[in-house]
Amino acid sequence: MFKRALIYSLCAIILLALLAGCVDNPQEQESAQTNEESETWISADLDPSVDLSGEEFSILSMKAEDLGPEESSSDPLEDAVYRRNDALQYHLGVKLNNIHNADYASLSENVKMDVSAGAGEYHLVYQHMVDACTNLALGGNLYTLTDLDYVNFDNPWWDQDCKNGFMFGDSMYLVCGDLLPSTMLVSATIIFNKNLFDERGWEYPYDDAREGTWTLDDLLELTKDQNKDLNGDGKINYTEDFYGLTGWSLDCDYNFYFGSGCTMFTFDDRHLPQYQANTDRLQEVYEKIYELLITQQAFHVKVAEYLNDQTLDAAPRDIFKQGRALFFAGYLGAAVNMRDMENDFGILPQPKYDEKQEEYLSFVNGSASVAVVPKSLSNYDLKITGYMMEALASSSYYMVTDTLYDKVAKSKTARDPESAEMIDIIIRHKVFDFGYSHFFHTVLPCASVIQTGLNSKSPSIVKEITKNEKLTIRELKKIYEAYGYDYD
Repeated sequence: MFKRALIYSLCAIILLALLAGCVDNPQEQESAQTNEESETWISADLDPSVDLSGEEFSILSMKAEDLGPEESSSDPLEDAVYRRNDALQYHLGVKLNNIHNADYASLSENVKMDVSAGAGEYHLVYQHMVDACTNLALGGNLYTLTDLDYVNFDNPWWDQDCKNGFMFGDSMYLVCGDLLPSTMLVSATIIFNKNLFDERGWEYPYDDAREGTWTLDDLLELTKDQNKDLNGDGKINYTEDFYGLTGWSLDCDYNFYFGSGCTMFTFDDRHLPQYQANTDRLQEVYEKIYELLITQQAFHVKVAEYLNDQTLDAAPRDIFKQGRALFFAGYLGAAVNMRDMENDFGILPQPKYDEKQEEYLSFVNGSASVAVVPKSLSNYDLKITGYMMEALASSSYYMVTDTLYDKVAKSKTARDPESAEMIDIIIRHKVFDFGYSHFFHTVLPCASVIQTGLNSKSPSIVKEITKNEKLTIRELKKIYEAYGYDYD
């Protein structure tokens, strides 16, 4: 049961005792010092009298990095997550039981079996975004997160755009935030070769990005006529030649599309999704993306090409790393693999469609982790889960995220302070889309029209959208029914 203790008032005494008693244990001493140096390590809104001594909190996760290691690590991000876990266990008395299952399909099956049996084996699950939505949420296996005690999704450690991607009416079954470091690194980004900019006498686009004027037109202009036949064989080949832009279809297509504010759904005053495809607007955006990737012949790996050669998804990044591209369009975590790149590089947010667009939009790929709660938990365990979700997210915000910025994203990948500033913009402007998360498995236009159009090199997506309108609405009605709503 919940035990009561005035934790905050005792913190100073406990920390002194810990420091005195752990001289012979460097890991505990280091962890205690971390907590002592941090004035705030957890949400001040959480009831400080709650003590979870003796409770075991089980987390099932697709990605090990979101759970953290069992011991202190030389990797700064891993170690930050370890320290967070250590602080939670020490201050709250809870024991974390971290379970890793890298196969998201079997992970979902485990959750469904747990729910079917009413076992309540997992308090919290970190699962593949699209599978969690279409397999678990629509299958009725998840608890409504908005009904949890203690959790406040308006707090800065929760991604605010989750409401547009996952909230249906007054219920939300999936959420992202600082408790999932891996998801931060799946945020859309643009990386540019600074040495090649210097050779051309170009200014880095940082000022434009700061001022909110970094747009698709800028990227189009900078990549125009940049492809070069380096080996003189009369054609452009990815193994030897030079490109203005490189990217992989499952990343950059969607990043440019959703990063330009595209969606086929709006929400009414009850936050219920309405299908409203503005084909004129969607076509305008598509034409610019088409020009960037197809007309200007970017090295743009398609899924069909990848299925024939499953090394090709890494080729766009590798070409850029070899200094044979001006820009790489992908996700922030890819930059970690470029830290030994010979040329210097800089990081930029996903460009806006135009300057009228209010904010940069960093789309999050569907393979990213989200947090969900199985429906099998008892009311007692749900209270523990609500408290621990807010504790995990807020302590990550204070103890992990700065490390992700400074020691991983900034120090190891970005090689200038401007890029560090850009990373902050990228991570705090993550976006999710209802059509993508709920319809990706259907291959309907509301989720994948950008990829369908570019793969076929079609100059228009209007016909593809309009011919599938009735089928899309039919699928939307099924989603309403799955979530327990009537479709008006």
